[in-house]
Amino acid sequence: MNNDEIEMVAGIRPDVPPYGPEAKGAARRGLAAAAVGRRPLWRRPYTVMLAGALAVAAGVTVTVTVTAPEREVSGTEVVVAMPEIAPMSASEVLGRAARAAARDDLDPRDDQFVKVESQTMYGSFSFGDPGTGAVGDTKSESRYLYRSKRVIWQSADGTKDGALKIEYLEPRAYPGWPIPPKAYDNDRGTQWHRLPACAGQPGRTRTDYASLKKLPTDAEAMRAHLYTGGPGDDLKIKATDEPGGKSRDAVAWTAAGDMLRENYMPPAQRAALFEAVGTIPGVDVVRDAEDAAGRRGIGVGRVGQAGVREDLIFDSETYELLGERGIVVDEKAAESPAGSLVASTAQLSVTVADSPPEVKDDAAGCL
Repeated sequence: MNNDEIEMVAGIRPDVPPYGPEAKGAARRGLAAAAVGRRPLWRRPYTVMLAGALAVAAGVTVTVTVTAPEREVSGTEVVVAMPEIAPMSASEVLGRAARAAARDDLDPRDDQFVKVESQTMYGSFSFGDPGTGAVGDTKSESRYLYRSKRVIWQSADGTKDGALKIEYLEPRAYPGWPIPPKAYDNDRGTQWHRLPACAGQPGRTRTDYASLKKLPTDAEAMRAHLYTGGPGDDLKIKATDEPGGKSRDAVAWTAAGDMLRENYMPPAQRAALFEAVGTIPGVDVVRDAEDAAGRRGIGVGRVGQAGVREDLIFDSETYELLGERGIVVDEKAAESPAGSLVASTAQLSVTVADSPPEVKDDAAGCL
């Protein structure tokens, strides 16, 4: 498994606290896999996109893969047309999104909860045989797309336990790869999880509403925040401008997505964030992007190091943020056909609740 593959895996799903210590290293890098048969629950800021988008993880066993195996593809694949660059600037689209965000009047009290309903599709990766750990073993490598509907309740001030409901949907083949039997073995039906708040969590890692409300409300200061220390800064891959490293621009793009994903960012800060994102090099606009719920809009994004374009999707009339997606644009780097859809989300609703459902199972990790 090379650095580009690590970037791709990390960028196509949200980071989340793992179930146990053995999964922590992988979860911090967003490496979600089905190898241990567990699914991620809550997400922490990406170490790569979507950001770099593009939103749930368990532990993985990783071995170096020298060559890709020959594969016969079966199952339903998700392939779309290659993104078409639109004759609009990212600043123009994001400026409209900022004005739309500023008109939002949702303002939860500290004692309330933000409730977000969403639909997601992310790649699940398994590299190597955990029994042998053999370098270059490609026979046990597998990929597929797992899908779910999620409802999350998170404390507005980050001090109270929340809840997460996950309804697992039918998996799909990862484009260019056969769908493995394990895709149908794990996490079927609906699951509930309690999400505990963690006292003393560093401010820079917090994405609760009260903490985000303390961030800058002007674009220039927000841009500086993205480049110097956004939420989850301690989890990010170290930025470098050297060849083969993750650029500071990629880190800034990731930090922006982390604050928006499955969350509610205060209107003033969200407006500043959209304007700041428009200044990140490499960000442009594509027409006719579609979210996980089938809603069409405008995509604003950039191409990541692993050959996947990472888009935020906005409604073309209201400029409301609809969701995110990941589209393969470099077949060799991504090991998947160009035009393949490898990540997709849809934010279906954001409301305020006085309390979350009571859940008594083992907690998944800190909010």
